[in-house]
Amino acid sequence: EATAAGHAVYAAKMTPKILEFYENHFDLRYPMKTLDQIALTDLEPLAMENWGLITYQEGALLYQEGVSSWLHKEDIVHVISHELAHQWFGNLVTMKWWNEVWLNEGFASYMSYLAVDNAEPSFQIKDTMIMSDLHSAFEEDALTSSHPLSTPLEEVQTTSQILGMFDAISYSKGAMVLRMLA
Repeated sequence: EATAAGHAVYAAKMTPKILEFYENHFDLRYPMKTLDQIALTDLEPLAMENWGLITYQEGALLYQEGVSSWLHKEDIVHVISHELAHQWFGNLVTMKWWNEVWLNEGFASYMSYLAVDNAEPSFQIKDTMIMSDLHSAFEEDALTSSHPLSTPLEEVQTTSQILGMFDAISYSKGAMVLRMLA
């Protein structure tokens, strides 16, 4: 219904721009024949990339001019950029085991800022990178439950331990460490 009303047009317009940015940046074409994006009404987490298929919570792709906020428009481009980055970091190149998931998530998070900046320069997204990811990393890193970016293999064996790696340390701190190295 929302797609029929044209609320997915903005996301559909941004996707090829972002994909082209990554292909040019990495000097490596997207290796699959197709890339499908599906909005689902009942999905947890916000989005999930697979080879050739990215699923999103329905609201993550829908934008209506005059109704949706500027921040939501920015979030749409950001989540698409993050998930498309995983076609290279996570799918084409991946870590040996889940204790190194920060490489996938850190690279996808860092690269998404560059892709958003390229697709929608008016967002000035790089100006918000420090406020969002650096502060998030500091907050998470200050907790007693924090962990190193690269956790010892023996500490990441169960489903619960693996899922615990998908946190602000892997996403935000990973992105900020890569930003320092860039």
